[in-house]
Amino acid sequence: MTRGGPLGHIKFTMRITDVILPEERGKAPSFVVEKRLAARDRAEPEAIARLHDEATLLRLLGGRVTPRFIDAGDDDHGPWLRMEKLAFPTVAQRLEHAPLERAWVDRAARAAFAALAELHQAQDDRGALALVHADLSPANLAVDDDATRAVLLDLELASWRDGAARDGAFRGTVGYCAPEVARGEMPTVASDLFALAATLMHALTGVVPRDGPSLPAVLAQAAEQPLVVTAALAPALAACLAHDAARRPASARAVLALLPLC
Repeated sequence: MTRGGPLGHIKFTMRITDVILPEERGKAPSFVVEKRLAARDRAEPEAIARLHDEATLLRLLGGRVTPRFIDAGDDDHGPWLRMEKLAFPTVAQRLEHAPLERAWVDRAARAAFAALAELHQAQDDRGALALVHADLSPANLAVDDDATRAVLLDLELASWRDGAARDGAFRGTVGYCAPEVARGEMPTVASDLFALAATLMHALTGVVPRDGPSLPAVLAQAAEQPLVVTAALAPALAACLAHDAARRPASARAVLALLPLC
C-alpha cells in the first residue's frame, strides 16, 4: 500500500502509465491510460478484487462521468485496466500552476456535483448500483478548461452493491475524507459530499483542508476536529462540510439545486 505525502494518502499501490494502442484500419493510434497493481500488491486479494471492480464500474458507467472503459484483463504481471486518456487535467494539476479563479471554481462545483449525482444514481439492469466514490480529492477530480465538464477518477476504493469486501483498514486521502470515514466507518453518500466540498474549498483557497506533522496526527484531526470552513465558500458547500453527517444535505442533487447558477 502507498502511504504518506502531505495529504496523507493511503491505498493500494498502482502503476498508471500512458499506452499507445496500435492503429486500426482507417484510424490513428489511440492514447489510453493503463492501470496495474504494483509488484508488492499483486498477491493482495483485496487489491486484485478492487482493480477488477473498477473495471466493472467503468464499463457500467459508460464514460459519462468517469473515464471511458477501453479494456481489462490479466497477464503474467497480474490484472490490468485500460481507460480513456482525458484531454484536460485534474484539479490537483491545476493547483500546481496557478490559483484558481472564483468564477471557475463556482462553475466547477456545479459540474462536479452533477457528475457525483449521476454516479450515486447509477443503475444497471438489476437496479441501483448503490455506488459511493469513497476517495474524492483534487487528484481524483478532472475538470475541463471551461469548468462545464467534470470527470470522477480512480474508483478502486469505491463502495458499491457488488463490491469487494473491505478489511476495515482506513484507505483514502486524509486531507479530504469525512470524519466518520476517518473513524473507520463505511463511506456513504454523505461522506462523498464532504470530500467533494473539501476538494472544492482547496480549489478556492489554494490551501489543503487538513495537514499535520504525521499521518496519524492528520487522521486523528480528521476524525475528531470539525473542519475550519472559509467564509468565502458557497453556503451549499459549507453545509456539506458539517462534522455530523446527519447535518449534511441529503444528496449531490440537493446540493446542486442550492448552488448558484453561473
